[in-house]
Amino acid sequence: MNSRLLRLLALLFAFSLIAAACADDSDDDGTADDAPAATAADDGDDMADDDMADDSGDDMADDSDDMADDDMADDSGDDMADDSDDMVDIDRTGEVIKIGYVNNEGAAFALPEFRTGGEVAIQFINDNGGINGAMIETEVCLSDGTPESAINCANQLIEADVVLAYMGIEVASEAAINLWVEAGIPYISSHAWGVTEQNSPGSVILHSPAGAYAVGPAKTFADLGIDHIAVILEDTPAGNAFMDETSNPIMAHHGIEWEGILVDPAAPDWTAAIATAQAAGVDGVWGQLTEPGCIGMVSAAAASGYDKPVFAGSCSFFIPILGPAAIGAYTQSDVFFPSTAEFAPPEIQAQIAEYVELMTAAGYEDHIEGFAVAPYSAWRAMEIILERIEGPMTSEAVLHAFKNAGETPGWFGPNHRCGEEPWPAETSACKSEIAVWQIAERDDGTIGRVLVGDGFIDAFEFSGF
Repeated sequence: MNSRLLRLLALLFAFSLIAAACADDSDDDGTADDAPAATAADDGDDMADDDMADDSGDDMADDSDDMADDDMADDSGDDMADDSDDMVDIDRTGEVIKIGYVNNEGAAFALPEFRTGGEVAIQFINDNGGINGAMIETEVCLSDGTPESAINCANQLIEADVVLAYMGIEVASEAAINLWVEAGIPYISSHAWGVTEQNSPGSVILHSPAGAYAVGPAKTFADLGIDHIAVILEDTPAGNAFMDETSNPIMAHHGIEWEGILVDPAAPDWTAAIATAQAAGVDGVWGQLTEPGCIGMVSAAAASGYDKPVFAGSCSFFIPILGPAAIGAYTQSDVFFPSTAEFAPPEIQAQIAEYVELMTAAGYEDHIEGFAVAPYSAWRAMEIILERIEGPMTSEAVLHAFKNAGETPGWFGPNHRCGEEPWPAETSACKSEIAVWQIAERDDGTIGRVLVGDGFIDAFEFSGF
C-alpha cells in the first residue's frame, strides 16, 4: 500500500471518529467519493465515508430504469416551474452578498473538495446573473479542524460582517456554533459536523440526518427476510451512542435482533469479528464503521467465504480498493453521483453533466466524483431559496427564508424541505431520504453501485419514530 493511500486512510479514520454519520460514494474508475465523510488531504479524487451519517441496499441492474419516471423527477421539474411562476420581480443589481465560507484545510486534515465544489457553484451563479443581480462575495477562512481554529474563523468572519456562514466541512464546529448563533448569522452546511447544529434554531443542514443512515440497513435486512444480524462497530463513544440511541429502536421497529461486536479501533481484528458473527449464527452483518473499517470487514468476509449479506454502512472507498471482493456488499447515499447518474431522473442527469463540465473547466477533474458534490449541490439549492427573499438581504431574512423554504428542488437528489422538519429529532435537517445500493459487476464490465429497489425512500417513514 503506497504512502498516499496510507495518508488517506489515516485521515479517514480520524474524521470518522469525529463525525457520527456520513454520506458519500465511490466511482467506478478507481477513485473514491460522498458524502457525509472523509477523503484525502490533497487529493480531490477520493470520496469516502461512513458516519457522516450515511448506507446500503440490494438489487441488480434491472432496477436501473426504476427512477427514470418516478415522482421525484416529475416533482423536481414541477417545483422549478412553480418557483419561477411565483417569483416576484426582484432586482438586486449592484448589491453584494457577503458570505463566510469555512473549510478544513490544515496541515494534518484537509478536504479541499468541500471548498472547490462550492466555489464552482458560486462562480456559476455569479456568471449567470447572481442572486437576482446581486453578486456573491466569499470571505474564505481555512480551519485546521481544531476547536481553536474553528473559533478563530467564526470570530474573523463575524467581524467581516458576513450575511451567512457556510461550512464546507468543519469537524470542530461544536466549538464555534454558538458564536454564530449569538451573532445572529445563519450556520448552513450540507451535513451536520457536530451535535448542536442538528437542532439549533440558527442552523440549516441541507442533506439527510444521521438517523436516516440506520434505516437503510434495517429496511434492507427486513426486505431480505432477515431478522437476526451482527452489528460490527469500532468501540468509540460516538459509535456506541449511535447504535443505542438511534439504531436500536429502528432495528426493533423492523423486527430485527442484533448482536453487537466491538472492535478496537487502534488494533482491529476483522477476521475475528467475522468469525464471531458466524459463531453467533446471524444471517447478515452490518458494519457501522469508518472507511478503513469497512475495507477490513468486507475483505475479511470475502476471505472467510462468508456468503450472507454484508452492509458496509455508508462507506464507498472499499469498492475500488477491493474490486471483485466488494461484489454483493450493500451501501447507501443521500444523493446521486456522476458514477451513478444513469439511475437518476433526466433533469438530475443533466445537472450532474453540467457539474462535471464546470468542475472540469475549473481544473478540478480529480474532485468530480468526490465530496465536491455536496457543496455544489447545496449551493445550487441555496440559490433558489436566496432568490425568494424580497426585502433587504440581511442575516435575519436569510434564516427566515431557509426556515420557511418548504419544498425546494434537490439538485442531485430528492427535494429539500427546509423548515418542515422531515426528521423531527434533527430539526435542522432539510431532507430525510436515503438510497441503498448493491455492489455488482455492471454491463460495461466495471464494478460499482447498482440501485436497489425503487430508489430513494423517505427514511423517516420507515424509522418507527
